[in-house]
Amino acid sequence: MQFLTPLAFALSALAIPIILLYMLKLRRKQTQVSSTMLWEKLLKDRQANAPWQKLKRNLLLFLQLLILAALVFALARPALQTKVVASGSVIVMLDASASMNATDVTPSRFEEARKSVLTLINGLSSDSAMTLILVAKTPQTLIASETDKSLLKDVLSKAQVTQGSADWSAAFALAAGATRNGAASTVVIVSDGGLPESGLPALPSEVRYIPIGQADDNLAISALALRASNGVPQLFAEVTNTSNVDRKILLSLYLGNDLFDARQLDIPANSQKSVSLENLPITTAIYKAHISDPAEASKSLDSLALDDTAFAVYQSSTARRALLVSNGNLFLEQLLASLPGIQPFRALPAADGTLQIPSEPFDLYIFDGAIPAELPNSNLLLINPPTNPFFEVGETVKEIKNIQVNENPLTRYVDWKTVHVLQAQKATMPNWMNILIESDSTPLVAAGEKNGQRIAALTFDLRESDLPLQIAYPILFSNLIDYLAPPSAFDSSQSLQAGESLTLVPPTDAEQVVISSPSNKAFTLAAGQTLFSQTDELGYYAVNFVSKDSTKVEYFAVNLFNPAESDLSPRETLQIGSVSVIPAASQQVGLQELWKWLAGLALFVLMIEWQVFHRKPFKIRMKDKG
Repeated sequence: MQFLTPLAFALSALAIPIILLYMLKLRRKQTQVSSTMLWEKLLKDRQANAPWQKLKRNLLLFLQLLILAALVFALARPALQTKVVASGSVIVMLDASASMNATDVTPSRFEEARKSVLTLINGLSSDSAMTLILVAKTPQTLIASETDKSLLKDVLSKAQVTQGSADWSAAFALAAGATRNGAASTVVIVSDGGLPESGLPALPSEVRYIPIGQADDNLAISALALRASNGVPQLFAEVTNTSNVDRKILLSLYLGNDLFDARQLDIPANSQKSVSLENLPITTAIYKAHISDPAEASKSLDSLALDDTAFAVYQSSTARRALLVSNGNLFLEQLLASLPGIQPFRALPAADGTLQIPSEPFDLYIFDGAIPAELPNSNLLLINPPTNPFFEVGETVKEIKNIQVNENPLTRYVDWKTVHVLQAQKATMPNWMNILIESDSTPLVAAGEKNGQRIAALTFDLRESDLPLQIAYPILFSNLIDYLAPPSAFDSSQSLQAGESLTLVPPTDAEQVVISSPSNKAFTLAAGQTLFSQTDELGYYAVNFVSKDSTKVEYFAVNLFNPAESDLSPRETLQIGSVSVIPAASQQVGLQELWKWLAGLALFVLMIEWQVFHRKPFKIRMKDKG
């Protein structure tokens, strides 16, 4: 045993005044009386009534000295040397991924991991420091190089498990950065082993592994998707058995809150079973799949409940309103009329050439050879435009040579080899616009986004090229129109994983976007914000586009759908760089402090002393000898 603060023993000198108080006797006041017959006892005690008396046995004195001794020893911080997993500079990587919600250990794997980290904290010596990294979708350093155990325990108690996957590569980068702060460090990975089997970089320090978890018992909904076939939605569901025994499950499918299909599936060990349903209602709806025990639905099916339920959203397509402002362009009119999901409208310039834009909103405005004095604050397609607020337009270029199609999602499947352009306008595109197709003399097609507004431009007149006669024409314009006026604000057919961001394009008339999470938390997006990243919960989210006169709601789902998280088999080894790391044994020497027990002993003895003092009052009885 050793004492971390031995100077505290100086407080043991407080025992001297405690003992002196028990030796000091009360000096009584002398008073003359007429007779001493009744005061014989007083006379006998007169000699003993001196300032000091002989120290006698006293239970209260013993208890008070015991309290003092316990407190002094507690302040001296006695500690026993114990074997621990790591000491010195310790970097702990605490797994907070979805699989750590498993309940094969009580109450959960994450709580068991928290206890393991707490043991590491308690075993730190006085010259040791700990860095705690929470490994989740976005890993974060909770506390760095801290020696105060109370602060470490407070941060550890606030750490929360997540419902998504873990980015171990980013976590290793944080750990590598933390190891550079000290000459010698030990990295301790506290996890159920859901790390990548290869590809993790080596760390410039010793790595130790504390495995968490016991069983591999789990079944998961590994896929749930909807697609339209001839305009009618079809549903596909897949269930995976990751355990080593054959299982029977009940698969229940819901349309909204109504059960519309249920069937029992026999799933062999380490295999999958799938189900397909056709001819579903052609309406926007939320589908839910749930697996349960066929014998008792309320009984827990497996150790991980997060992947026992999944959601899918079917968003019925709605027509997008496009306004074409042109003196007359048959190519554009025919194209808009042929594109699915587009409801075209046309506006002609007035006799004096001025443009009157309708007050009602449109999803897309197409200006062919003309620009109004005030452009609508919406997504725009500019064809052969004059000078405009977005880019400068110069002289006409008649020799268009060496045309190049740049790689971009908007130029996918666009073959320009057979397209010829007679002439185009020389334009200088801003930095925020991507040049999609260009020639030696001028850009031909460009697109970009600024302050939430999407702009695409063609610097030539369609009638001065053979583009409308080529297969590239419908492909290019379909890509551009889907970019400028997406079929919906986002693609709801593909579910996200927890922590992934959703990119959305709000309707042009939306004044506010409010997103409701599965637990009914509300998130309001700022004006022009098109990225939503608070997708930490599994379930379905409601996206409310609030306009002046109405509110439009769309939905998207967040599911686990992660084989690495659903596979609960504890890993026996980890591959870190070229080294295989096995579960750690307690080899290094740490310190187990005992001051808490001593402080508790002092409090217990104090309670006994209080009882003794109040239950044995001093009584003086006088006997009459008469």
